[in-house]
Amino acid sequence: MKRKTTVLATALLLAFTMGVQAQISGLAEDLQIIFDQLGEDVVPNLQTASVMNHELGSAELGDFPRMYVSFSAGGTVAPGVLEFTQDENSYDWNNFYLLDQLLTEASLNDDEIRDITDNYAPYPSLRVGYGVGLVNGYEISLQAGVVPQAVADLAGQEALTASLTTIGTRLRKVLVRQDRGVPAISAGIGYVYSNIDFGYDLTDLDPLELAEGGDPLQLQGNAVFATTTHSFGFDVRASSRFIRVMYPFLGFSAYYQRSDYEAGIKNFGGQIGTADPTQPAVQPFTSQDFDAFNVVLNSGFDIKLSVINLFTHINYALGTRAPGAIVGLRVQI
Repeated sequence: MKRKTTVLATALLLAFTMGVQAQISGLAEDLQIIFDQLGEDVVPNLQTASVMNHELGSAELGDFPRMYVSFSAGGTVAPGVLEFTQDENSYDWNNFYLLDQLLTEASLNDDEIRDITDNYAPYPSLRVGYGVGLVNGYEISLQAGVVPQAVADLAGQEALTASLTTIGTRLRKVLVRQDRGVPAISAGIGYVYSNIDFGYDLTDLDPLELAEGGDPLQLQGNAVFATTTHSFGFDVRASSRFIRVMYPFLGFSAYYQRSDYEAGIKNFGGQIGTADPTQPAVQPFTSQDFDAFNVVLNSGFDIKLSVINLFTHINYALGTRAPGAIVGLRVQI
């Protein structure tokens, strides 16, 4: 009798373990779909955001010792993401119940967040810049935007690691200097480096319910999302004075872009109650490369008040159909 009881207990334990393994494996496959889809949806938008708002408005800064320091804030609005995880698409998933719980625990099912992720996704821009006129109409500029890990620490997000870096440089030449009735025209080349790196410890999430009254599932692993984009291109810009202190401008930028993308969950697995942790044989992780050619139209105006210049830039990316805008202040001598 004792032997039969032992065999039955072992069989039940094995069945339970296999059931948990199947659920975690199904969730791993679903997460793999999400990470693959995110790459296709998000990377083109990140490429667009990285090359927006990096150029001077005015087509002419002037020869040395003309120089400036600038501060700007704004962003880009691109098509939404995660719409494919809505309830009406539940039949597309292996384990939508667990996936939906996971999205809820990550606050991605909040109504206000869903309005953003499903319809539009804002990509903020906060940058400082420096530029100097050289000789013979040449000018060089540098813009940078960095959000360090300290921001996540100050927000109390101990499970979150995050860093964002964007650095761009331009070398351009004034081809036509502004004169009465003649706008200033410049052209140049540029490079932009952009890096985004996120990590999140899944053990910080609340356990997920497998069944009413049963022990919950505590997920394990570290979620990662990282992209690095290199952008090479050229710019053309024309500007002219209008109403004494206002300088409207028009232009366009064209870039070849190369992005490395990786996302997934390292050491993904789960633990129910006090049972031993289990991991699926196939881990949810993807690594991809993306190439793109991006054309961005630029417009806006500078208001020059002695050494203080106020500026507004409006941009539109033809490839992703994403608009963007910044406002800023430039101290120019």
